[in-house]
Amino acid sequence: MESQNTPKMEAPVGEVCEAFKVARGMVQALQENAGRFASMVAVFCERLGWNDLEGIVAKFQNRVSFGVRAEVVELTTIPFVKGSRARALYKAGLRTPLAIAEASIPEIVKALFESSSWATDEGSARRISQFSVAKKIKNGARKIVLDKAEEARVAAFSAFKSLGYNVPQFAPPTLSAAASDSIRKEAGSPSGSDTADTSHSVVAADHINNSNKVPIVKERDDLVKSSDDAPLAPVDGKLGSEMPYSISTEKSAVPVVEPMRNELKATFNLTKNSDMTTVSVQLQKTNDKTSIHDGCHARGIDEHQSGNLASGNRVSSSQRGPINAVSSLGGLDQFLDLWDTVLEFYFDMHYIKRMELHSAAPFEIHGMAICWEGSPVYYINLPRDILLSDNKKDGCIPLSAHSPKLKVSSSNSKGGLEIAMHRWSRISKILGNKNVRKFAWNLKIQIQVLKRPAVSVQRFGCLDNLGNTVDLEIVDNSYVSLPHIHVKDAIDVCVVAWILWPDEQSSSKPNLDKEVKKRLSAEDAATATQSGRWRNQMRKAAHNGCCRRVAQTRALCSVLWKLLVSEELVEVLMGIEIPLLNVLADMELWGIGVDLERCIQARKLLVKRLRYLENEAYKLAGITFSLSTPADIAKVLFEHLKLPIPDGRNNGKQHPSTNKHCLDALRHEHPIIPVIKEHRTLAKLLNVTLGSICSLARLSVSTQKYTLHGQWLQTSTATGRLSMEEPNLQCVEHAVEFKMNEDKNGGDADVSCCTINARDFFVPTQDNWLLLTADYSQIELRLMAHFSKDPSLIELLSKPDGDVFTMIASRWIGCPEASVGSHDRDLTKKMVYGILYGMGANSLAEQLDCTSDEAAEKIRNFKRTFPGVASWLLEVVASCRNKGYVETLKGRKRFLSKIKLGNSTEKSKAQRQAVNSICQGSAADIIKIAMLRIYSVIVTGVDSTDSDSSVATKFSMLKDHCRILLQVHDELVLEVHPSMIKEAAMLLQTCMETAISLLVPLQVKVKVGRTWGSLDSYTPEGFNCVILDPLN
Repeated sequence: MESQNTPKMEAPVGEVCEAFKVARGMVQALQENAGRFASMVAVFCERLGWNDLEGIVAKFQNRVSFGVRAEVVELTTIPFVKGSRARALYKAGLRTPLAIAEASIPEIVKALFESSSWATDEGSARRISQFSVAKKIKNGARKIVLDKAEEARVAAFSAFKSLGYNVPQFAPPTLSAAASDSIRKEAGSPSGSDTADTSHSVVAADHINNSNKVPIVKERDDLVKSSDDAPLAPVDGKLGSEMPYSISTEKSAVPVVEPMRNELKATFNLTKNSDMTTVSVQLQKTNDKTSIHDGCHARGIDEHQSGNLASGNRVSSSQRGPINAVSSLGGLDQFLDLWDTVLEFYFDMHYIKRMELHSAAPFEIHGMAICWEGSPVYYINLPRDILLSDNKKDGCIPLSAHSPKLKVSSSNSKGGLEIAMHRWSRISKILGNKNVRKFAWNLKIQIQVLKRPAVSVQRFGCLDNLGNTVDLEIVDNSYVSLPHIHVKDAIDVCVVAWILWPDEQSSSKPNLDKEVKKRLSAEDAATATQSGRWRNQMRKAAHNGCCRRVAQTRALCSVLWKLLVSEELVEVLMGIEIPLLNVLADMELWGIGVDLERCIQARKLLVKRLRYLENEAYKLAGITFSLSTPADIAKVLFEHLKLPIPDGRNNGKQHPSTNKHCLDALRHEHPIIPVIKEHRTLAKLLNVTLGSICSLARLSVSTQKYTLHGQWLQTSTATGRLSMEEPNLQCVEHAVEFKMNEDKNGGDADVSCCTINARDFFVPTQDNWLLLTADYSQIELRLMAHFSKDPSLIELLSKPDGDVFTMIASRWIGCPEASVGSHDRDLTKKMVYGILYGMGANSLAEQLDCTSDEAAEKIRNFKRTFPGVASWLLEVVASCRNKGYVETLKGRKRFLSKIKLGNSTEKSKAQRQAVNSICQGSAADIIKIAMLRIYSVIVTGVDSTDSDSSVATKFSMLKDHCRILLQVHDELVLEVHPSMIKEAAMLLQTCMETAISLLVPLQVKVKVGRTWGSLDSYTPEGFNCVILDPLN
């Protein structure tokens, strides 16, 4: 490849198209793709630590993207300046942002538009537009010059610190408010930058004399020292190329720490007039034990001091772009000191999910972004920044040619590794501090990242000493596993938004950008995005948007938290939902075991049966068709076989409905109907359930067993129930029976009965462990009795050994409980829940297979039997219509505006949702509380949720011998070491039955077994024989 510094001739796109006989769009697309590829290469170099090559490729990328020579590239960093304008400015002698910043508006207009055919039309609207564009370009150039001067200022103070001088901060020169607003609103985001990485910009001040005035000048990446005769920089809206810092002995106007013995006094004196600004500095030499006083070390300090290490300007600190923590005053260590003083902050991780969760190192960390109220966004590049050394020591190698002071520890530097681990430990301490509140978006995945953090071996640098380091290990010969971090007292802003608007969070992956646009004003949203956007677009791509996310999270949280407090939802958030994040994070990491071999065998059997059913359906229909396509089935049933269309099933679509209810209505019309129904059932089992198991199961590195790691969704339902995807194990079928016809050679076919229970394929993740489950008995009906206070229902549910549906059926049928069969019990259960959730007579008639009049009579009979329930149902609707929302047992709210403002259909739906939300939402609260109690006992390092911690003490032997694998609405599935099964069963039953106090007792059924599908009722006396049974 030809060097980018070699002069190249530019040619207009039109000439290229003519010379090569290609379309203009093709040339432009080629240019765009080349720029994108160069961007990808630069990101690749950055992640491998090839910083010098990264800088070269980044500059080449800008040249390709804008189609300009190397000397013109710098001008393309100015907003509204692309290739053609950059060439025009360069040709006119305006060859740097500084020159453009110092030029007048007419000069810029002349340079840009002098060749235009309408350039001399002074009174036209176009002329006004020219001046507007020139003003924007000038403001953008001024901002770029000021940013470079600010980088020089930060680098200078960093150099003073490294040399042992105590120099207080001062506010940097800033644009006027009008100019600043103009740049922010008009210029927007720059279109790219060749500015070097700010983490590489360091000051090399090797000799400073406190008796002489020494102007310190920063020109791009170099810091040039000039004599005391150097000209001072004007401040009349322009900024010269030099930023003078004069060291003198004048009296300071800024208070500093009291000087110690044998030390020089350090003061600042900032003098400003209409022509010039002079900064007078008196240096104070400090010893190693004296901490620098910069206004940022005490708790309770002014927000503008603690909020911005790199700037004393409070107004712009949270609106400026991100900065590297290592480039702040004092470097990373002093930034960690500052970070440790704040009482509330926001963070976001930059990571790559390299494999599925079964891997020993599922996440590769690249960095993290941090900010707090009033501060800029800080970015820590991991592991590079924690490996940096400020001192010139043996065993250290330079990070890049532009950073002579910051070094990366080489592979022979054990001390560098110890420093890195010390810094990582400090980060861990800050994130684990229970007295500091933290906020993040999508906190669950970030908890998982910090539980299993790993970095690439190539990016780590210090490898020779890993064998001597207890806390580090090499994973897959490619990744270094870091000590885990347990995040405490962190709040997920995504969950906060869901608590406030539960009906709006239907997506499994809530979008932060959409939430910000929806909840914030356009100006606030733009400001938040701007404060998290890197000026260098290469770094924006490399850092994966985490700086933008953390800035948006800060802006969003400031609004949502006030709403949360006003709606009195803080208790349910902090008491249930936020602690549950840790539980769900571990459940995803643990996964559940899968017997993949048996699953594959079952799939083969199902495929064989489905082929038989297809052939049978073809024979009965007389034609071939697709049994998996509803349109084909409708055509065969209603056009070819001329079957009657059930009432209400011709719903105006392209074909009549062929759903389950329709097929049930036609079950006596033709023998093909049961064939179609069985085919649907088995096809769903094959493709959805068993297909998900086989496609998503992965071999665990640690246990060498196949496991499934689904994703638990906390914010996808309006009632508060948990859901699951990839795969959804909450709707796994129970046993499915079918017949298999096996043809004999020359004889009749043998018919054998087969049973496939998909739950049989789910096993513990650990060898020889057992599955333990507990399921609430009629929890929603018990909640109905509690809310309604119906004496008859309370009496039935208070009987310890009775079955409520059997007892209700006995009363209605008029026979003893022993005579009630399973069919009558099931019909009674369907009827009770149908009536409770607002089902009408027609819908209930379909459920019970009776007439509408009979269903209406059953509804009237139920209300006569339980008048308290009937009254409560009416009260719920009236209360919701009055307040606009319903509330669960623990205070979760669901807002149902349609109950008052909607049409008749919407009002009826809202009425059903009101009752459903109270009962299902309260049941969700209860099982979540039980999960939190169990988790606090069985996991090491988790604080107990019980006030007296008696349960945790009693069952302390279960730590690391028990895990929560699944939650299926009212059921919990755990895996337990066989030696702890008694204690685990007692803990499970205790936590679930005492999760909350109701007017009726909560009852659970505990079962144990080797697979989820072969569970037996648990009794303390009989569980030993279960353990000894051989695995089928």
